[in-house]
Amino acid sequence: MELKQCQSFQTSEITRFHPLLSHISDDSHEDSKRSSSQINQLVDAFLSAPIFSAAAYDLVIRSASATLTTIPDIAPQYGLIGIEVGEEGCNVEAGHRLLLANLNMPWSAFICGSQGAGKSHTLCCLLESSLLKDNSAGELPSPLAGLVMHYDAFTSSNTSQLCEAVYLCSSGIPVTIMVSPSNIWSMKRLYGELPLHNNGGLPPRVVPLYLNEDKLDSSRILKLMAFDPNSDNAPLYMGAVMSIIREIAMSGVKFTYTLFRQRLADVRWTAGQEIPLNMRLQMLDTFLAPSTKTKIMKPAAAEENIWSFQPGSLTIIDLSDPFMSTGDACCLFSICLSIFLENRGECGQVVVLDEAHKFLLQSGDAKVLTNELKSVIRQQRHTGTRVLIATQEPTLSPDLIDLANVTFVHRFQSPAWYSTLKKHLAGADRDDLFHEIVALRTGEAFLFCPTARVVVDGNITKHKQLDNLGEKRLHIRVRKRITTDGGKSIMANEQKKVSSMSMETVRMHVVTGKNSHENSDKKARSNIPKPSTESSSSKLITPLKISNGQKIETNTGQNKGKRAATAPATVTSSNNQVGKHDKIDPNIMVKNNASQSSMQHSGKKSNHELNSHKLIQTKAQLISSIEQHVSVAATDTTHLTTSEMSRTEKKKLFRIYRQTIKLSPEFIRIDQMREIFFQLFEAALVRKRAK
Repeated sequence: MELKQCQSFQTSEITRFHPLLSHISDDSHEDSKRSSSQINQLVDAFLSAPIFSAAAYDLVIRSASATLTTIPDIAPQYGLIGIEVGEEGCNVEAGHRLLLANLNMPWSAFICGSQGAGKSHTLCCLLESSLLKDNSAGELPSPLAGLVMHYDAFTSSNTSQLCEAVYLCSSGIPVTIMVSPSNIWSMKRLYGELPLHNNGGLPPRVVPLYLNEDKLDSSRILKLMAFDPNSDNAPLYMGAVMSIIREIAMSGVKFTYTLFRQRLADVRWTAGQEIPLNMRLQMLDTFLAPSTKTKIMKPAAAEENIWSFQPGSLTIIDLSDPFMSTGDACCLFSICLSIFLENRGECGQVVVLDEAHKFLLQSGDAKVLTNELKSVIRQQRHTGTRVLIATQEPTLSPDLIDLANVTFVHRFQSPAWYSTLKKHLAGADRDDLFHEIVALRTGEAFLFCPTARVVVDGNITKHKQLDNLGEKRLHIRVRKRITTDGGKSIMANEQKKVSSMSMETVRMHVVTGKNSHENSDKKARSNIPKPSTESSSSKLITPLKISNGQKIETNTGQNKGKRAATAPATVTSSNNQVGKHDKIDPNIMVKNNASQSSMQHSGKKSNHELNSHKLIQTKAQLISSIEQHVSVAATDTTHLTTSEMSRTEKKKLFRIYRQTIKLSPEFIRIDQMREIFFQLFEAALVRKRAK
C-alpha cells in the first residue's frame, strides 16, 4: 500500500513539469520525422548562418517542402564564394560542393595570407557580392554600402601601392576615393592611370577628404588632438584642451570648431605646449573643409556630399601621403568610420580594411581603431554592419580573429603566424595543418567557420544529417572575379598599361582679397588663372587643362580695376627646354602669368629667390637645385627609409620641401616637383644605406 502511494506521488510530481518541455528545443538530427516546429527551427538556424553549402540548402528545402505548407525563402541574398576542393575518391557532384555567403545576415571575416596568395582576390569577391546588384554570382536585391580603409607609406608615384578595390568600378559600381588634400595631385594621377577595362561603368572620383564643422563634435576633436585616455604619455597641451572642451560641454553651448579655436587662442601656452599644439592644429586644419574664413589656397571641396553613402556604392579612404603617419591615418579612419555608421539605418553596410598590417599596429591610435572595430563586430547584428579585414600578418591583430565569424587562411610560410592562428582558431591545432597551408595553391584557402551550415559527410541521402562545421575546416578554391582583377603580378616582360582615361584637373579653393598674392605663393603654379582682387570673398576656380608638350600663355586682361572674364589661352609649341624623353617627363609646360604677378607683388621674397628662379631654365639646373636640398634632408634623418622616419623628421622634410618648390621654374608643375623631390630623396636614402 505504501509502495503504491509512493509510486503515485512520484508520477504526479513528474507529470507536473511535463508542460515545461514545450520550451525546450529538440536537438534530434533525424530529418525524416521532424515536426513543423523543428523544421522552423532548422530554417531559423540556416538563416543566421554566415556560410552555407549548396548541399545544405537543398537538404533544408527538401525537409521544409515535406512538412510545411509554404516553403520560406531561406536565401534571399547570397553570393558565391567558391567551391570545396574534393578529395580523391569524392563522389559528390560539383554543384553540391559550392559554398555561398549569406549576405542577408551581418557577419565578419578575417582574411590572411602571404602576398600573392589570393587574399585581396577573396576580399574583392566578397565586396562584389555585397555591392553589385545585378551579378551572375549570386542574388542581391538590396545592395550594401561599402567603406574601404587603405594606407600605404607613400614615397613616390612609382612605389606607392593603390587600393585594389577601386577596380570594382569597372562593372558599374560607383567608387569615390577620398585622399589627403596635400597629396591629391599625385593620387589623382595614379588612380587615373589604372588599366580599368570599363564595361559601362564610371571612372572613380578622386576627391579631397574634408570634414565640415558640423562633423566635428567634441569626441572627434579629441581624437584629432591625439587624446588617448589609456596612454601614460599624453601631450603636454591635453590637460588644457580637455578643460576647454569640458567647460564648453557644461555651459550648454553647442560645440563648434570655431568656438574651440577661440578658446584655445585665449590660453597662454608655454613653449613646450605651443609647438606640439600648433603642429596638431595644422594637421587638423588640413582636413577642414575650406570656407570664407580659409586663409590659404587648398584643393576645393567636392561639389556633392561625399558623406552620403548610397546602396551599391563604394567609398575608399586612401590616406597614402608622405606626411601622414600611421597614427594620424588611424585617427582619421576612426572618424570616417563613426560618420559611416551614422547612416546605418538607410541600408546594410560593409566596412573593409585593406592591407591592414600597414596601419593596424598595436600602439597609439591604432589600438583605439582596433577597439572600435571590435565594438562594431560585437554589435554587428544590431547595427547591420559587416566587417572584412585582409592582412598579411595575423600577429598584429589577433583579437579580431577571436571575434570574426569566418576566417580565410591563404598560403603562408611563417611558423610564427601559424602559432598565432592555433591560439585563436578552433580546429587549427593539428600538427599537419601547417604543412597543408604551405602547400596551398594561389586562390585556395582553408575556411574556418564553426556556424557554417554544411552536410556532415558530404553525401545527400534520404536520412542525411545537417550540422554546423564546428571545429572542422573546408579546403576551398575561390571563384573568379566579376570585375577587373587589379591584383595580378606584373612580370618583367610586361609593360605597364595606361588607361586612356584622362586625369581630371584639381579644382582649387582660392582666397582673394588683401593677402591673396602672399597666400597663393607657388601653390598656385598648377596653371591657375589670376584671381580677381576686386571682391574680398573666396571663390572656386577651375584650372585650365593643358596637353603634353605645350606652353600656355594666359591673358589676364588689361584693365586692373574691372572684373573681366579670362581670355582664351594661346597654345604654342615649346620643346626647347625639356625634351620628350627626359626623365622628368613633364605633362605640362606652363608659363603662368598669375604666378609671375604673384611674385612681383610679394614684397617678402628675397632677391636670391628671384635670381634662383630666373637661373633655373633647364632640366639639369632643376635636378641640381633639388639635389642640394635633398642631400640636406637625407643627412638630417637618422633612418634609412621614409616609412621609419619620426613625425619630427617628416616635419623637417616638409619644410625643406616647401623651400624647394619656391625655386620651381615655370616649365614644371607643382605635383611634378613633388614627385621629383621624393624620387631624389629616396635615391639619396638608398645611397646612404649603401654606405
